[in-house]
Amino acid sequence: MRHNFGRLWTTLAIAALSGSWLRTAAQSPNPKVDVLTNRYDIARTGANLRETILQTRSVSAAQFGKIFEREVDGDIYAQPLVKTNVAIPGAGLRDVVYVATVNNSLYAFDADSAAQSRPYWHVTNQVLGKPVPKADVTDLPPGQEYQNFQSEIGIVATPVIDDQSGTIYVVAHSKSEGAYHFRLHAFDLATGREKSEMHSPMEIQASYLGNGAANEEGKIVFRPRKMLNRPGLLLMNDVVYLAFATHLDGEPKFEGHGWIMAYDARSLKQLAALCTTPDGIQGGIWQSGVGLAADPREGAPYPLIYAVAANGSVGGRNFAQSILQLYPGTLMSVKRAFTPAEQAYQNDNDLDLSTGPVLLPDMAYVLGCGKDGKCYLVDRADMRLVQEFAAGTNSYGGERPSNIHGGPVVWRDSANNLRLYVWGEEDFLRAFQFDGLRFRGAGKSTMRAPEKSMPGGILAISANGNTAGSAILWASLPLSGDANMGTVPGIVRAFDAANVERELWNSEQAGGRDRLGMFAKFCPPVVANGKLYMATFADPAPAGQPVAPNKLVVYGLLNGSVRPGATDQ
Repeated sequence: MRHNFGRLWTTLAIAALSGSWLRTAAQSPNPKVDVLTNRYDIARTGANLRETILQTRSVSAAQFGKIFEREVDGDIYAQPLVKTNVAIPGAGLRDVVYVATVNNSLYAFDADSAAQSRPYWHVTNQVLGKPVPKADVTDLPPGQEYQNFQSEIGIVATPVIDDQSGTIYVVAHSKSEGAYHFRLHAFDLATGREKSEMHSPMEIQASYLGNGAANEEGKIVFRPRKMLNRPGLLLMNDVVYLAFATHLDGEPKFEGHGWIMAYDARSLKQLAALCTTPDGIQGGIWQSGVGLAADPREGAPYPLIYAVAANGSVGGRNFAQSILQLYPGTLMSVKRAFTPAEQAYQNDNDLDLSTGPVLLPDMAYVLGCGKDGKCYLVDRADMRLVQEFAAGTNSYGGERPSNIHGGPVVWRDSANNLRLYVWGEEDFLRAFQFDGLRFRGAGKSTMRAPEKSMPGGILAISANGNTAGSAILWASLPLSGDANMGTVPGIVRAFDAANVERELWNSEQAGGRDRLGMFAKFCPPVVANGKLYMATFADPAPAGQPVAPNKLVVYGLLNGSVRPGATDQ
């Protein structure tokens, strides 16, 4: 009885707090929104619920489009972040968008002004370290090329901003004098100064007792060369959490493992490190770039952390192919885990869990999805399966599964219905609605992701709370082609979140005016304060020709003050 009462209290408390938060979001007197972390919040809902400028009636080709672009020096895998009212020396209070690239660059651009084309500051790889050549991160046989990245590999994970200390935390992968490094950096938001008083940069190192693959005398060692820091950084209660996988699971032997690490946000001292498969193989935490999730109200006296581990060993101390519930900070360890019943088949067929965890905002559930097109709704109180359902289907009729990447998004509509959105590969955008017991289908878009393309739609929601007519579902996806092994053109689409059959706008409607450019794999749209910020990759150039620049593309309302489609020089 005690357990059941505690579980009921937790569910009711979370529901009450979430309802209060939703009302506050809709009624906030300050319309400005900060985007300080991956997918807007640490629950990873993918929803900005304080967007008061963009409405379903105003996002159309006649009123909305490209307003400016910013050139950067590398592919943008990390989601851009936005901080308002930053005190920039010599410029006053400015809204700033922060952009990180795989060339180990970090830019601070004006988030609003088309005229302010130069960054307020730019930290280069002279500080962050030279990025690692992509050929170095695998041991493929001669004649085979690693194609998941197009060039060097530096900053891949979305940074995180600490508003209280005015700090942005970044993890950079680098190579110097033949040695490979991951380093955690802390920079001042206003100036880009590295905060040496926080002991920045901090070398990322770890080991863990275990007899798994590639152990050294009963110890698993974190080896930076082949590791990938893909999930966005998590900041909670003055602790920064990082997660890692390997670039390729099986080449030339299964020697990699997943890692989750915790660092003190003030001193950058490592507090804990966890290997997900210390007595086995694999178990990488990659989550299609989505960050680790948490609910600071949960698990008194401490909150819990949630992660999704990809394919690998299951059993004993091995927690691959599972949704993990973790103790935080210095307690870092697995409290409970949910593992799908079909995990052995999924492992054998590379159908691993592929999204990050999503904590539903008004109930004690966590959701994760996989490459087989299924989603799993799990009770956070005991990590028990509540519902397994098909959220993606190959609508072209082929045998290829409809992989789900990037993380579903959730929103509570004007009738107080909790709605879930998923866009799998080779499928339609699909909406689901929670009926109190399970999610049920609630409509789909009229268009679908291109045939033989990857990775489906990467989603975000903007809304003014649950106000009718305010909710827009944004989707970034390939216009054509498979982005898994190459760079392909991209498109961004906007739908009425209350009726996904209704497309409001897309970046191809106005000819070349709003064209996005090359698709940024796994990087979600970012909506804040009436603007849409889109990452892109470089347009591959023909042999012998200079490579076209990477760009941050910014869309907004076309009010005549900025020539549509103009690019600042």
